[in-house]
Amino acid sequence: MAVIKKMKRAWGREDGVTLVELLAAIILLSIIVVSFMGFFTMAAQTNSRTNAVNEATFLAQEEIERVTYCSNNGSTAQAARDGKPVNLTNVDTSIVQDVNTGLYQVIVTVKDGGEIRAKME
Repeated sequence: MAVIKKMKRAWGREDGVTLVELLAAIILLSIIVVSFMGFFTMAAQTNSRTNAVNEATFLAQEEIERVTYCSNNGSTAQAARDGKPVNLTNVDTSIVQDVNTGLYQVIVTVKDGGEIRAKME
């Protein structure tokens, strides 16, 4: 019991938080917050890149569907290639016929700023 009384008296003598303890707590919290800010910044950049790739993939899929529609309606490969909407200037469509099988290979490439964002066959 005597030990407990001594500890209570020792703890009871503290009137408040010292300036050194307060500064240490602020520095520790600052280090933690700054380290998490890097994670949030990286997540925002990854989210932005993912959105750009998703949009490019959607455009490529839309172009593949348009070429398939033209093919099903009896259009020629040249008509399917030339019938691309004007607003798809960053979408390149390549239609090549295989000499042996007679089948067409359609390659759609979506570029943004000269960089390939999506490619579908």
